[in-house]
Amino acid sequence: MASDKTTLSSKWRTQHFINGAWSASESGRAMPVFNPATGETLAEVSLADQADVHKAVTAAANAFDHGPWPRMDALARGRLIGALAAKIRERLEDLAMTDTLNVGKPIRDTRGFDVPCAADLFESYAGLADKISGKCYGTQPDNVTMQFREPMGVIAAIVPWNFPLTNAAIKLAPILACGNTVVLKPSEVAPLSALMLAELAHEVGFPPGVFNVLNGTGAGAGAALVSHPRVEKITFTGRHQTGIQMLEAAKTGMKGVMLELGGKTPSLVFPDAPIENVVNGVITGIFYNLGQVCVAGSRLLVHESQHADLMERIVAKVRGLRQGDPTDPSNHLGCLATPMHGDTVRRFTDVARQQGARCVHQGATAESLNSCFFPPTIFDQVQPGMTIAREEVFGPVLSVMTYRDEADAIAKANDCDFGLMANVWTSDGMRALRVCRQLKAGRIAVNGGGALRANVPVFGYKLSGIGAELGFDEAIHEYTNSKAILYSLSTEKSPWPE
Repeated sequence: MASDKTTLSSKWRTQHFINGAWSASESGRAMPVFNPATGETLAEVSLADQADVHKAVTAAANAFDHGPWPRMDALARGRLIGALAAKIRERLEDLAMTDTLNVGKPIRDTRGFDVPCAADLFESYAGLADKISGKCYGTQPDNVTMQFREPMGVIAAIVPWNFPLTNAAIKLAPILACGNTVVLKPSEVAPLSALMLAELAHEVGFPPGVFNVLNGTGAGAGAALVSHPRVEKITFTGRHQTGIQMLEAAKTGMKGVMLELGGKTPSLVFPDAPIENVVNGVITGIFYNLGQVCVAGSRLLVHESQHADLMERIVAKVRGLRQGDPTDPSNHLGCLATPMHGDTVRRFTDVARQQGARCVHQGATAESLNSCFFPPTIFDQVQPGMTIAREEVFGPVLSVMTYRDEADAIAKANDCDFGLMANVWTSDGMRALRVCRQLKAGRIAVNGGGALRANVPVFGYKLSGIGAELGFDEAIHEYTNSKAILYSLSTEKSPWPE
């Protein structure tokens, strides 16, 4: 049976989760969390400041220095992470409805992807915990050199609001599998499912201090968290402008940094591509979650000869998308996460018109829906220098450009400051590989292939990030320290300088 706001409101935790217990802010301050679809207040959550951050980081540091987590048998640690995955599946309806109410995502998506994906990530990384190993770099007659991989310590994990539960799992699963402790700061827009996740971790027996959650703003709790001297590494997903601030904060203490930032994904469609698959892929790529996806396919590059036919097909299918109440499973589209973000997306479309882009489709919004319900929008005749072709809109706005030949398509696709993902559509395998090798992107899907999986790393070129999100070898590299031990077998040593 589906959950609803009435039954969930009594289950939502609203305080910070620190050292295995619920804790109000030291200041006593709180902040509201809203339902963007209705404007109603869902909850009032505690608002962290520097004192709360220090309390959480200290708890995580004590758990790392003196607690069982990093010293636990790796199989036992993996079992706890696996038990958390099972708990997530058990609470699927509650978690799905929580994120739907909190950020306006359609319930069909939170049920069908967000929550199952989070559970899969924890389950997959549960199996990594006992497979973290070092190396032996060969033996000399009198010397053996060994490399060990060891947990780093306290990790600060900061996630955005577009996939609240899934983004938390992407960070937490590898961090915990590697034996670290963590302080998670979810977006102030969407903290509720992260707090539920902390409660589930506590239920399955995570030791106190291993997994802590702070509610707060980026300027307040976020800044204090990343600058804390006991934080060993910062892992952040969000806007590249904020990523730059993370790099500045990391200078103090020479902290490690892993950044998964913005994208401006191009979709290159070649004339031999399967047209119906292209239409479905393009529409899903930009309008899923109303384009609030870092890999949203916001730039469509079409050959001049195919442009008219493809545009006609795309517009016709977009007209059939249903937008409305996110809790209604029949709706394809919900709403943007905040009114402020709605204003941002609207400004981008206004600038696109001013710069000469032609709006060929903008769906009508029902009078009963508020301004967060931004309709699917398609701009044609977009030029590479236009703002809408260069900056991340993070909304349901498709920019269509034409190209003359393969070289022109690649040049236009690469003419961007971001390089998180790209899509290539063609029936020619040689062309697919040739184009993929020339695109400046960390992840490339051919003919709609691929999905988010724990064992596949996500890299970012250019302004799209530093380091690797997910992956197994990559996670070990990101979230463990390497220690080399040079072991002498010699019984005699010549004194220097003899």
